[in-house]
Amino acid sequence: MAFSDYSITPSANLTLAGLSLAENSTALASYNNQVRQLMADGKELANTVAALGNPLLLTGGTVTGNIIRSGFGGHYYANDAAHTGPRIYSLVDGSAAPTSPPAGSVVFYYAA
Repeated sequence: MAFSDYSITPSANLTLAGLSLAENSTALASYNNQVRQLMADGKELANTVAALGNPLLLTGGTVTGNIIRSGFGGHYYANDAAHTGPRIYSLVDGSAAPTSPPAGSVVFYYAA
């Protein structure tokens, strides 16, 4: 039995390892098996959580592979760690180039 099979309502959990948990009905000898079952269920949960891998940190995480975004725009990839704040500029053809853009920035000019 997995932890996901248990109820969050304590009184709804009537059996454990096939043994009754009803008041005054569980034989003392069956407690060992019930505790063993709880330990096995806990280990199964721990293995499941560990199999998920490491979560991506809010800051400072590293991602390998392609990033798929939902919503607007693409993801900017800078192949140099020094390019920490690059920008993508989209300007009308003939416009002046941006002054002091961050390293790694890209400028696109389009016809109006």
